[in-house]
Amino acid sequence: MSLNFFQNSKSKIFSGVLALFFVWIMFVFIEFFIQCPEPWLTFHFSAPQPIHFSKFLTSLSEYLSVLLICFWLIALTRWIGQKLLRVLGALPATGNMTLCLEMGLGIFFWNLFWLGLGLTRLWFAPVWVGVLVLLTLWVIPDLFQAVRRFREVQKPDVPLWFWAIVLVYGLIAVVHAVLPETFYDSLNYFLGLPQFWIFQHGISDNSQHLLSGYFYGGSTFFMAGWLSTNTGGATLFSVVAWALCGLLAYGWAEELAGKKAAFVAAAAVLTFPLLYLNAWAVRVDDLFTFVSLLFIYCISQFLNGQPGQKRREWIILAALFAGLAVSIKPTALVVVAALFLVLLVRREKGLKGEWSFLLVCFTFFGLFLVGPWLLKNWVFAGNSFFPYASSWLGGRSLSAHGYHRLLVENRQFLSMDRGFWSVLDLPWRLTMPDDGDDQMIGPLIVAFLPGFLLFKLKAPIRFLVWIMFTAFVLGLCLSHMLRFSMPAFVLAMILFSAVFMAEEAPPLFRWSWKISVWFFAVFFLGAYAVISAQFYKGWDRWTGLESDEVYLSRLISNSYEPLVLWMDKNLPMDARLLIVGDSRGLYYTRTFYANSVFDEPFLVKAAKNEKDAAGILRELRELGITHVVINGLTGLRLSADYGQYEMTPSEWAKINDLLARGLKPVYWENFQAVYEVKDKLSAEKRPYLLNLFSFLPPTVYDFSEAIQAGNKPKARQAVNQMLTLFPQESYWRKQLQELR
Repeated sequence: MSLNFFQNSKSKIFSGVLALFFVWIMFVFIEFFIQCPEPWLTFHFSAPQPIHFSKFLTSLSEYLSVLLICFWLIALTRWIGQKLLRVLGALPATGNMTLCLEMGLGIFFWNLFWLGLGLTRLWFAPVWVGVLVLLTLWVIPDLFQAVRRFREVQKPDVPLWFWAIVLVYGLIAVVHAVLPETFYDSLNYFLGLPQFWIFQHGISDNSQHLLSGYFYGGSTFFMAGWLSTNTGGATLFSVVAWALCGLLAYGWAEELAGKKAAFVAAAAVLTFPLLYLNAWAVRVDDLFTFVSLLFIYCISQFLNGQPGQKRREWIILAALFAGLAVSIKPTALVVVAALFLVLLVRREKGLKGEWSFLLVCFTFFGLFLVGPWLLKNWVFAGNSFFPYASSWLGGRSLSAHGYHRLLVENRQFLSMDRGFWSVLDLPWRLTMPDDGDDQMIGPLIVAFLPGFLLFKLKAPIRFLVWIMFTAFVLGLCLSHMLRFSMPAFVLAMILFSAVFMAEEAPPLFRWSWKISVWFFAVFFLGAYAVISAQFYKGWDRWTGLESDEVYLSRLISNSYEPLVLWMDKNLPMDARLLIVGDSRGLYYTRTFYANSVFDEPFLVKAAKNEKDAAGILRELRELGITHVVINGLTGLRLSADYGQYEMTPSEWAKINDLLARGLKPVYWENFQAVYEVKDKLSAEKRPYLLNLFSFLPPTVYDFSEAIQAGNKPKARQAVNQMLTLFPQESYWRKQLQELR
């Protein structure tokens, strides 16, 4: 590896370019600090409650049991991967990359296991436990051998600074993982829909929830930890995915440039904010990144292989990981497309005579891993690609408003409304924390990119650089959510470390990159402390002062946890719930139906299609709904954001009549309620508490904002509109009187 300008005849030019490069680094860092509040200075520490020793020990024992169970499940995953990798034989990879390949194949196994049971409707506890017991018995002989070999393992030569980063970041991730899940997408998507399927004993249709049409290959990775140890186990599996990305960065960088580059690459990836913060919740982005990079690694190994070595095995592995990545997150198609585009444009000589084998493998494994999800959507929704392409393929569809909102949410960040200038300043806006929905990626990539381009890169790295840039461009064209482009960011960290930390690189480059990685590893700890204090507030739960239920009730704004606690004591296990005003379903312990925020709500659709309340009640009974659960304040906010409950006075009159004669209130507290669905409409209207359905029209949000702003005329206007929809509602009449 040599520098373009590193020649004696042009040393002055090189010195000038080098000086400009370091001026650029300082400029980017200074601008970043100006726009980013200094986390260590803005974090205000307040003394927590004193630790109750006995409660803390009880809590600690619970956490240790969760850790041990999840450790064993991950060990089983690696062991299964070892068995599968042996089928392909020994492959020329370093020990760390071999471990990554084994974990990737283990994840592949669990994906098939949960998917197979799900499609055959065999999600039953005895089946899960039986398989785990059999695997455990099978692994015992190998476990004894592993213990004997462990005694022969030499102590690794790891720098102290790297141990410090791994231990501090790992500890922070683990203590946040053991908290009950509060991430919205996990509550209604990554775990919420699988929770619905658990009640159905396998993968089934939920026509009321758009997200049931998505791929759930990522959620199958979390299933074992989740079912064994609740959401804490699922989030620990997310932490494992983060750690695997760091391990992959280490192993890959070691192959490219040696151990010094490997340690810095792993540190840069493990402390990368966009990747690290995903490990605090059950999200699939870290897992999707790990598997996508394994796919790229396998292709690069195939291209770099020598004649006579195993080569086609790399294509098989690459095809398998490509299909697995797409089943985890369909946006992985961006990575696959980027790699194939680079192969076609560069006309890689290593592929000569192998195109047919490559296409056959990718077609087979693509259909093998992605095909079941496409088949599921075709059977349930009449469209394999639901919720997309309905105008072409027919089948179930969303409302025009739902489609528009779905697309807007993928393009709402990093606005591109200034023509070509929006493209030119995009890297800058990606770096600065005030842009892009606070999707913090840090300034390292944009600061060091000019210096990276000064190097004349070797063929293996040059190929990966092309993939990195292509994947990044295609990813941003698809969505402005930067976590969808995570593989490109992580690959950039690996390549930057491999280039700047190579033995041929000038010492000034090596030390600048290394020190910058160290500095931001420490700097971002302050930001993580602020995030933990503002959004997680886990001290009382960590120390055992409160239970999971109390923590959830305290933390989640307008939480439905009180509803869950009440239902556990008062509703039969075969109760079937319609969730109104919310789409979260994870903690309900009954079969539930819920709308996503992109769907037309059940009650809206029924009010438009049925001529009276009796028709709506009939639809509820046909769906098997025994109780209607409503979360009023959450429904108020979501309805305003997504325009879900925009109905005419006559349509609202049907809902009002349903409440008065078809629903029996059995729980009401803090603007949350549970109603029992009657067999038929009663002859007389029964008196009821506050009509929580009247909190759902978007006008209510206008009223709330006007009250907070002290704008009484606007508030009165909103209340008058509400009285046209709910003329008998005493709550709104009282609000009008108070505004006079």
